[in-house]
Amino acid sequence: MRLELQAVTKHRSRLGRHAAPRYSEYLETCRAEFRGAPATTPELADKAREFEDKGFTSFWTAENQGLADAMLGKIRREEANGVDIWDADGRYCDEIYTSFPEIEQLFQGSLGAFLTSVYRAHFKMFFGVLYKSERIAAAPTGSQLWHTDGGPGTCINVMFYLKDVSQEDGAMECLPWDASLAIYRKELCSGEIQRRIRSGENERDVKCGLYLDEISKSYRVRVEQPQGKAGLLVPFRNNILHKGGYPEAGRLRYVCVFHVYPSATATPFARYRSAGIAKTGSYPKDPAASF
Repeated sequence: MRLELQAVTKHRSRLGRHAAPRYSEYLETCRAEFRGAPATTPELADKAREFEDKGFTSFWTAENQGLADAMLGKIRREEANGVDIWDADGRYCDEIYTSFPEIEQLFQGSLGAFLTSVYRAHFKMFFGVLYKSERIAAAPTGSQLWHTDGGPGTCINVMFYLKDVSQEDGAMECLPWDASLAIYRKELCSGEIQRRIRSGENERDVKCGLYLDEISKSYRVRVEQPQGKAGLLVPFRNNILHKGGYPEAGRLRYVCVFHVYPSATATPFARYRSAGIAKTGSYPKDPAASF
């Protein structure tokens, strides 16, 4: 148990002490291969430092708002024409990178500069998806509850809001890494949690209940909910506790979610233009794989 806790703390990952180090080691390899300095601005450098400290940040530019507006305009034209573009889970049916050239512009611009500043290396995209969230169920479920994605600590999740987003629209809520880590320690050391799971209770339900109880009791004032205009970017580490996507009745949330990793070579934009970035798994089993 002590070694598992050390692995979570050091690698910011819940993959376990055997798998988690491989991703951290690959990040160091990528940094060693990287030549030159990241093209950044003082503001983005500040955002990168905030990300390193809290595990998330947010920023907006007029250029990114223009990209978001263009994407949402296309979506709404398709909706107005009666095109069936959403699956049962509210996910955009077509591959998004090849459908929206604005995505490459986003990653070639301020988002790419931010990612390079954080990694101090090149980056690559494992997948990207586009969601339309609306109030359907009577109570939040799944990712609308407090959870962790459980992937490698080097993964940066990026949310890109295509329309203005507020609390009423289901904007994502984030708990800083230090508070998330304190709750993980309690979870790992809790014999009661493990007993309930072994007895047959749903593991996700048990853990989500613990997270909600702990946050409500001890960390409510630490929760942050970035809100803003269309084009808002919210990069976050996938292992901070987070939830979102449960808007008020009659409100809609349109958002892209990308999972990004460090790369030893330049971002393969040409490949993405032809092959896209469709989701094929939760995380790459080999951090050095080409994707």
